Order: sequence, then structure tokens, then C-alpha cells
Amino acid sequence: MSDASVILHAAFPESLADPGVAAVVRATAEEIAEHEGVEPPSVEVHADRVELRGALPDPVLIAIAAQLRRATGRWHRAKYGAPLWQGDTGA
Repeated sequence: MSDASVILHAAFPESLADPGVAAVVRATAEEIAEHEGVEPPSVEVHADRVELRGALPDPVLIAIAAQLRRATGRWHRAKYGAPLWQGDTGA
């Protein structure tokens, strides 16, 4: 199986530049994979996006990304009062 990849784009160009925010995003992705019983994907955090890659079926990696977006988006909005991810309406 070849590596699958998913990219989540930040709401603002520097949303993920803060090392604390990046650490929460990385740890959350790893925790989600552990909870689901799959090998954690590699998590590359850039200032404007997060790239998840792994030897996982596409639906599994997409599910991890969706849970990551939901959990960290909710956390970021509660802590900073602003969206973390592009397209987040806060609803």
C-alpha cells in the first residue's frame, strides 16, 4: 500500500506557526490514531497547513483528518476565539 496524504489548510497564513498550537495538533492526530488502533500518520505542521501521511487506507486517513479538524478547531475557537481551519464557520 502506498502512502496516502491529506492536507488541512489553516484559516490564516500563520495560524499554525505557534509551537504550542502545532504541538496540540500533532498530539491530537497521534491520539486519534491510537484510539482507532491504527499506526499514527506522519504529521508535518507548517505555518499555514498540516500534512498527514501514512500507509493507511484513504478512508482511515480522511477520518483521522476529519476528527483532527473537529477536535482542534473546537479547542482553538474556545481558547483563542478564532477559527483554526479554512472554511470553519464555528457552527
